[in-house]
Amino acid sequence: MSQAGAKFRKVDQSDRQATFAVEAADGTSTTQVAYGDGVALPYRSFVSDTAFALARPYLVSPESTVTALDMKRLHGVAGAMLARQSRIQGTVVDVLMNEFLITTPEESLALNSPVGELKTQKLNEIIERILIQYGDDSVQELEWATVLFNSVSNLATKVIEDRRLGGFIEQSSRYVYYTERDPVTGRWWYLREAAIMKSPQAGSYVILMDKAFDLYSRLVDALTEYYQQIKPVETAEYAIRPGDMTKLKLVDLTDEKEIKEFKRVYKFDLKTKACDVARVVLPASTLTNVAMVANGRTFEHLLKRMYSSGSSEFHDIAERLHGTLNKVIPKYVKRADPSGEKYTMGVDERTRQQIAREFPQFLQFEKSTAEVTWEELPDIIDDNIEPIAHTLAATYFPFTRATYRSMVSTLMTLSKEKLIELIKEIVGTRATRRDRIGRGLELGYPITFEITGNFGIFRDLHRHRIMTQQRQLLNPHLGFTVPADIEAIGLGDEVRSLIGEIGKLYDQLVESVGPEVAQYCVTFGHHIRFTMGFNLRQAQHFLEIRTVPQGHPDYRRVCQTMEKIITTKAPWLKEAGLMGFVDHNDYPWSRADAEARQSQKRIEKGLTDE
Repeated sequence: MSQAGAKFRKVDQSDRQATFAVEAADGTSTTQVAYGDGVALPYRSFVSDTAFALARPYLVSPESTVTALDMKRLHGVAGAMLARQSRIQGTVVDVLMNEFLITTPEESLALNSPVGELKTQKLNEIIERILIQYGDDSVQELEWATVLFNSVSNLATKVIEDRRLGGFIEQSSRYVYYTERDPVTGRWWYLREAAIMKSPQAGSYVILMDKAFDLYSRLVDALTEYYQQIKPVETAEYAIRPGDMTKLKLVDLTDEKEIKEFKRVYKFDLKTKACDVARVVLPASTLTNVAMVANGRTFEHLLKRMYSSGSSEFHDIAERLHGTLNKVIPKYVKRADPSGEKYTMGVDERTRQQIAREFPQFLQFEKSTAEVTWEELPDIIDDNIEPIAHTLAATYFPFTRATYRSMVSTLMTLSKEKLIELIKEIVGTRATRRDRIGRGLELGYPITFEITGNFGIFRDLHRHRIMTQQRQLLNPHLGFTVPADIEAIGLGDEVRSLIGEIGKLYDQLVESVGPEVAQYCVTFGHHIRFTMGFNLRQAQHFLEIRTVPQGHPDYRRVCQTMEKIITTKAPWLKEAGLMGFVDHNDYPWSRADAEARQSQKRIEKGLTDE
């Protein structure tokens, strides 16, 4: 109905939604709903009240100009609906009513569904039309899924969590014991990777992984007993009383809830410290669980990356993920080819071949001289040898065993023409704009570090995935540090013996199944080389949050070193207070105070029952 010449009489105003009795110029009357208040916001998006009544059950806060879709009812179709908004005068509510809902008896009869229901039989056709009209990429970002990856290895979780635009939560080795066995088979919780189990080393792999888990279990018990001796419950102090930061001993408490919370904090305090230390002997094959919330585009990228891997576990995860997403958001992951991304696989293979041919020394294990190394980068957008050498070194980095700095030194001896020729060979022939090489091209942040620290450190810092991170393959030849507390309980030699055996197994597996698969036997305590590039704002966030008292001592140490290097180079950062919350203190009982604060809240809210 045309609005020209119509007369409007407001019947109701609810927040920023009004109902009008409308008399058209031809004398016909209708009741219409519109968004606005006539004061700050003019009225717009007029629709009939009967049509809006059909849409209302699909909306949250329908009377507001800030409305949510009920995703329980619209999951899988919302992305296409949202995309349509960019090319119509109305809102998504109009799209819902006009294109996705059955609104007339005639439609109801034709589709054999009640008025007000979704056009289920036509949804695929509608979504496909919108995808063609608007482009897959844009619409993919508007539809999401929550996926649970259960019983995947700690190697697989890092590939899953490499995706930047997603939310992840992983079972933590800092809070969960890995001391239980499968009650049916009696097996420890680690992956028996297919290629390894077909190799001559299958028996040795099982024996050593079993030995690692057995030692882990004994470490947890021995460390817990050791911590009870050096911090008996009678001498422990926690501020668990709401509104009072005074640290109290158990003898100071009389309230049953406070006593209960004190004992809970004490148990947690010892448990987390034992977990933090004992985890160094857990292998990368250790099974864990991770949940991921992401949009269709992110899931498609993940599928492509995992399909492109040579890992049987990654392929299996990709197939299962694809099958699950096809039941939830099928239209948004259809471009993921189970045969993998041919261009990406080609880039990786050309890079490996080039390194082996031109720079075999980069494949030799090179130990680092420091845990944290500052990388001095040139201006990348410049026409001389240095930025080209750095770009090539960054491209090589994940495929090598050398330090970034040593690779740059070697590459700087080549001619500009040779360097360009090498990069051109890696790039190869790009068939479409979607053919892109890896994160080496992200080089150029004002702050770039190379870290050679234990795998546990990397796992904890890896969550800062928005920054540029690259890592080399996990291996046992860059070092392993036995924690002082393990030495104190007399198990240092046993740990070193295990690590020596794992080193030999790794070398044998490299020959049998290759370096990627051989990673499964390497432990959390083995050192891994990785780089992190970021800007000042990220430095403020990253270094302050990763030096809080409850952080793991290992990654706190790394971040404290980073801050010292940065502020030594640029003292004005400290003078301006930009790094004021970086904490350089040591906290032997890192989780105690944070958990005590949780107890204060639990008591305050009456949540002390487990």
